[in-house]
Amino acid sequence: MKGIFSLIIIVVLLVLAFAVGSQNEAVITVNYLIAQAELRVSTLIAIAVTIGVIIGFLMMLTSWLALRIQLTTTRSRLKKALKDH
Repeated sequence: MKGIFSLIIIVVLLVLAFAVGSQNEAVITVNYLIAQAELRVSTLIAIAVTIGVIIGFLMMLTSWLALRIQLTTTRSRLKKALKDH
């Protein structure tokens, strides 16, 4: 239930960010390492939000995997300890 609620909040925030971004029609020049590009503000906001979500997801995934490995190790130790007694 907590996961569904969190997902709904994230989706609402993303939709809100894209809605605000779509109202900005101005074109700006973005300089990055190799070249530069002229993008609408809405496109730049969409790219930034998407990259932020992906980075956040990857950080959360690595943390979750570490906890999952620790849980598996602890369960196997518990099984072994219960088997010895």
